[in-house]
Amino acid sequence: MSEERADRILDAAAELLVAWGYRRVTIEDVARRAEIGKGTVYLHFKTKERLFLTVVMREQARLVDRLLTAFAADPANVLPSELARLTYLWVHEDVIVHVIVTGDQETLGALVRSAEGIGPLMKARGQAIADYFEILRERGVIRDDLRPDEQLHAFTAALTGFLNVDPYRMSAEEMSREAKADLLAYMVRSALETPDAPARASRAVPQVLDLYRNLRELLVEEISRQKLT
Repeated sequence: MSEERADRILDAAAELLVAWGYRRVTIEDVARRAEIGKGTVYLHFKTKERLFLTVVMREQARLVDRLLTAFAADPANVLPSELARLTYLWVHEDVIVHVIVTGDQETLGALVRSAEGIGPLMKARGQAIADYFEILRERGVIRDDLRPDEQLHAFTAALTGFLNVDPYRMSAEEMSREAKADLLAYMVRSALETPDAPARASRAVPQVLDLYRNLRELLVEEISRQKLT
């Protein structure tokens, strides 16, 4: 019953995040949407920041679930280009994730500051993506003319840029979402992948699956801990 109530609180917070934006939502608003008392929200989540950080972690866990399914379904999906393309499309499909990823800096800053209490998870998440690139490098999927940290920076910058660039575009001609995703994949592929990357991708699948399964487990554990503290 307690966990079901915590899930209801998270659902209410996520809905209000989309409808109003992080800055406008109060704990009272969340309690009203969840049809419980304000004090009950605080039984599960000590602060507004912790509540919305848990919303973020829950969406991240769902994204990891989709990645695991994609990796298992087709080895080509472990390629950085395909990972970028799929992530771009999924972020736009999920309104909650879209608000989180493209939110203003004040919103992101508050959530990052609240993340100080879950340092091990944040470190593990960062290490997971770094390990992902190391696995691909060892398997000959990505090039070795750049350092791993440079490759990770280029990948992250490209994905983040594509996700946030639309409000700044002045062109009257609008590309389709799929065309943008394909363009992103092309850029990542051209910058990072070896010519025979698709043929080598299957060799990396088992390790990548283990890596993301472990990350998912850590996310689920931390979400459960946040619900009960």
